[in-house]
Amino acid sequence: MMKWNHNANSSCVLCSDPFETRDHLFFMCPYSRKVWVELVEGLLLNRFTTSWQDIMKICADKDYDKTKRFLLRYVFQNAIHSIWRERNARRHREQPSMPEKLVKLIDKNLRNRMSTIPRRGEGIYAKGLQVWFASRRHQ
Repeated sequence: MMKWNHNANSSCVLCSDPFETRDHLFFMCPYSRKVWVELVEGLLLNRFTTSWQDIMKICADKDYDKTKRFLLRYVFQNAIHSIWRERNARRHREQPSMPEKLVKLIDKNLRNRMSTIPRRGEGIYAKGLQVWFASRRHQ
């Protein structure tokens, strides 16, 4: 934004950091980090990271368990979307949401998606809900 408009507000509306970058917004910002930690730490365990580059590598890692990789990618997609919506809502002076609200929304989205997979004959991810619930207990 600063390249397009030098007078643009470059601060993070989620935490007031002076520079909102992609890496800051996803997932170095204390707000988005809290969302990411709550959702993914139990899934990735010792591979957990908040580094954008490392997350991209894990998402692309073909040797990683297919079910966990699917869960990670789905949570990642939902987290990016939810955090971006929250960021824009705050920029437009809407009522802010707590990170816990985003976590619940993303968790519900994932459970809803996973519950539809076995009915569609995609048995490869049938154990996804069990893996997801187990990862949430590690918190």
